[in-house]
Amino acid sequence: MHGFLRAQGLERYYELRPSDGVPARPDGERDHKWLEPLVERVATSQGLTRIGLDVQGVHCAACVWVIGALFDRREGARECVVNPARGQVSLIVAPGFDLEGWARDVEAIGYALGPPSARGAGDDGLTLRMGISLALAANTMMLALAIYFGLAEGALYAVARQLVFALSATTVLVGGSWFVRSAWQSLRRGALHLDLPIALGVVLAFAGSTWSFLRGDPRGEFFDTLAIFVALMLVGRWLQERAVARHRRRLLSSTGAEALYTRRLDAGRPALVRCDAVRAGDTLLLARGDLLPVDAVLEGDASLRLDWISGESEPHGFREGERAPAGAFLVSAAAVRARAETAFADSPLDALLAAPTGEAGAGAFWDRLGRYYVLGVLALATLGFALWASEPADALRVTTAVLVVTCPCAFGIAVPLAYELLHGASARRGLFVRSATAMDRAREVRRVVFDKTGTLTEGVPALVDRAPLDALDAPARAMLFDLAARSTHPKARAVAAALPAGVLRDEIVAHEELGRGMQALVDGVIWRLGRPDWAAPEHAPRGADLVLSRAGQPLAALTTEEALRPDAAREIAALGALGLEAWILSGDAPEKVHALADRLGVPRERAIGGQSPTDKAAWLRRVGADRDALFIGDGINDTLAAEVALVSGTPSIDRPFMPARCDFYFVTAGLAPIRRMLLDARRLRRVVRADLALAVAYNLGAVGLAYAGVVEPWLAAILMPVSSLATIGLTAVALREEGAWTP
Repeated sequence: MHGFLRAQGLERYYELRPSDGVPARPDGERDHKWLEPLVERVATSQGLTRIGLDVQGVHCAACVWVIGALFDRREGARECVVNPARGQVSLIVAPGFDLEGWARDVEAIGYALGPPSARGAGDDGLTLRMGISLALAANTMMLALAIYFGLAEGALYAVARQLVFALSATTVLVGGSWFVRSAWQSLRRGALHLDLPIALGVVLAFAGSTWSFLRGDPRGEFFDTLAIFVALMLVGRWLQERAVARHRRRLLSSTGAEALYTRRLDAGRPALVRCDAVRAGDTLLLARGDLLPVDAVLEGDASLRLDWISGESEPHGFREGERAPAGAFLVSAAAVRARAETAFADSPLDALLAAPTGEAGAGAFWDRLGRYYVLGVLALATLGFALWASEPADALRVTTAVLVVTCPCAFGIAVPLAYELLHGASARRGLFVRSATAMDRAREVRRVVFDKTGTLTEGVPALVDRAPLDALDAPARAMLFDLAARSTHPKARAVAAALPAGVLRDEIVAHEELGRGMQALVDGVIWRLGRPDWAAPEHAPRGADLVLSRAGQPLAALTTEEALRPDAAREIAALGALGLEAWILSGDAPEKVHALADRLGVPRERAIGGQSPTDKAAWLRRVGADRDALFIGDGINDTLAAEVALVSGTPSIDRPFMPARCDFYFVTAGLAPIRRMLLDARRLRRVVRADLALAVAYNLGAVGLAYAGVVEPWLAAILMPVSSLATIGLTAVALREEGAWTP
């Protein structure tokens, strides 16, 4: 990424990026077939064209700036508006605009683009209600303060009381109705929700205050306190829903087969169709990087990558007439035809791409807490009424006072604020929580289970030792680059990357021997780069991945290994220091998984290879992972395991299938945000306990005063906001005291 930005003169990105932020991480080549209709629409337009796209990975001003800067540099660019909160970008372009080129530039620095989603503007009703209620509550309190500070008679006093009543009634209608509706819906489902005591408090407090207002008894009027109560509860609910909704919107919206396209040959002409339209017997045309959506028989030799479905990082060679599995990606440069053996509905991909079954443990924390709180408040209010039953008017006033002063501020405001603060801090570090209960479940994590390819590793091999390259003479090094740069095999590309000064020579003609390597005939001498037993069959070095040979004689024995994420070993050790077990669960060969475990310091008994998607899910169920495991995976072969685990996450944002099934996703090159999220979950538990302790102490004292019949409206107007501010302050200070985090 840095090299691309530097070459484009866009280093200002680093000046704009927040100090605690993270850069976007490139995720490799992506399928752009969905872009073809949009490119055609721009090309055939007679004037300006407006295009809406989804964009993923935008999280700061630097992201918005760099996307716009790349847009402005292209001919035909007119306007680019990026909405990071909704994960959308709107373009206005002229017919000559290179839309595909701009998309590739944007994705080269780590962002992902997708087709415009069908999602609308969303329900902003809560935000609107909250804003109106805050304004009404502020005006209600101003008038109430005038009464408390001495305005007790006359025409102005009468007008002030009437305005307080009208403003409070409007607040109840606009804001209180939100909780009344939610409580009613919960009761219809047979559930006790936190909104029930809020709704009862709003309705009874307003009814009791209205009765006192009509009787001319100011002692029973709690209009100002009620208006503040409704406004604060709406603020808490808005905080509770805001962060996870924002993070979900940052993802590309599609979660299934509707996002996958392939080219089908119809009457000999390629046509772009959705993968779920593929039928048995269809002939598909695959280009490099294309997905094979169904099991199919190849009509030519091809090299296919299977890591998305099996976790194996190394491509496999397939001969003409062989059956290739659904979910494979074409790696070789030449296009190949494939005859579909099944319809997509019968493909294993269809099941793996099925819509998520729902959020694991959804609402467990809030529902449990809400039930206890509901029962407690109702019991206290009933007891208060019983204590004053001999005086019906006083009984109503005491019951109203109990419902008003027993403020659920810890549950309704402080705890949602804690979630918002921690979700926001995680987002600045590159980890985005998209499940409302992820932090609650993360507190129970005792083991962290990693997939291998693309999760602990970067999914691409790297050269272990460049000493064999340095030992070559100039002609041999030049030939090595000619062979490696012409190959599509990841290991050959790793060799080419280790020779940055290499130059392709037009006079060299090389061809690929499928599954073996590259070969070129130069001045009557055969040069080969590939498998040791093929490149130098009589002198094959042991332990090497690739051999460069001339006339069968080895010149360089090269070894590659999958490049680890930059902090993988350190983070595995750090997790162990926290008392967490690190496991590796992979579809790759067991010997490769064990070798990686040795590099990371993971005991071999915790490194399990050769696992199919169903094997991974079955293993997690067998060890009780639904109770204590965090699973991190990146391929579609990991979706079943992600649904089984207590908490799940993914680093893969270039395809939406995994993030849509996980509790969080991260865009950093390293794994440090995962550890930080687990630490934040523990911090959250301490903060919540402190908030609850303060709330219990306050509510017991406030209820005692209400039972004694001394809670006047002015006292309720002081107690309820003060308790809310105290819990909010405690939450903010407790989270801030941890200090800034550095990975």
